[in-house]
Amino acid sequence: MSLTSLITHSKRYGSDPSFVLLGGGNTSYKEGNILYVKASGYALGTIDESGFVRMDLGKLEHIWGKQYSSDDEAREDEVLKDMMDCRLEGETARPSVEALLHALLPFPYVIHLHPALVNGLTCAQKGKEAVARLFPEALWIELVKPGFILANTVRTRMAEQKRKTGRVSSLIFLQNHGIFVGGQSLEEIETLYDSLMQKIASQLIRKPDFTPLKADASKVEVIKRDLGPLTSEPILFSWNKEFAHYLQDENHFHAVGSSFTPDYIVYAGFKPLWVGEGQDVISAFEQFTSEHGVSPKIVCVQNLGVFSLGEKPMPLFLDTVSIAVYTESFGGPRFMDDAMIDFIRNWEVEKYRSSVAAK
Repeated sequence: MSLTSLITHSKRYGSDPSFVLLGGGNTSYKEGNILYVKASGYALGTIDESGFVRMDLGKLEHIWGKQYSSDDEAREDEVLKDMMDCRLEGETARPSVEALLHALLPFPYVIHLHPALVNGLTCAQKGKEAVARLFPEALWIELVKPGFILANTVRTRMAEQKRKTGRVSSLIFLQNHGIFVGGQSLEEIETLYDSLMQKIASQLIRKPDFTPLKADASKVEVIKRDLGPLTSEPILFSWNKEFAHYLQDENHFHAVGSSFTPDYIVYAGFKPLWVGEGQDVISAFEQFTSEHGVSPKIVCVQNLGVFSLGEKPMPLFLDTVSIAVYTESFGGPRFMDDAMIDFIRNWEVEKYRSSVAAK
């Protein structure tokens, strides 16, 4: 059964942090009029058959003939309801928000991942130009609101590409998000991923260096003790050569001081807290919480190290740093803009993902 093969490949990619972290990414398989697509809240690394939702491709196609509200919140609520109605009888899981996009792509298999190496392109100032040079057959989708707007944008671009070239690309790069790769087989997709990762790697001027460094243990313990009452989560600490580079001053910190992708917001908050040398950590923590209505999940202390409130934020911050390093080869970092970050922070779908991630 092809779904069994998709599960095997999903687990392999989902267990490899160079391709996807925590619950990110999604995969799908089409068989006749049925779309098997990853359910929201399931992690690729541990997924099984229960983590896929069976959906009616014909009903999903009918969504494009409907008119939805111009209000963001109302529109996404309406689309979600219609998508839930596209599930086959007996299905209870919530389909990935990108199910519409999976349904659109004219390939039996689709694997959507968020490799830091790829996001070194999608989150770079000159990423679009680099993709056009390295992957001229690919589609580049600028930063647009996720969900229905993203799917509709891809639908329009695919139609334009097919009119011009007679075909649809199997590679779709999404600015500040990741990549969709489609194929006639999972082996074809694997070959495409291997090729594109090698090609991007060949363009790098440098790679991240996470060699551990010795930190001031007494200062670390004091900060851990002070942060302890502010969270029920374990507090992790890390200090390495790359962190030392970005935490030497605020100017260097700017390159890692916001959100490159939606996943960062889900698992690590919308931005890390910067604490200058000699600044009181708790005062800075409380000020951040007061200003933004949420507590920081990553605390970066100048010339000392990075504190993670919980186990999940730290790998996302490491990913952010990796992306920042890779973007140096493509014009430097480009975060999501404030309007998009605010949209995702308040979007019901990402709030749902965040609630699942917190369990």
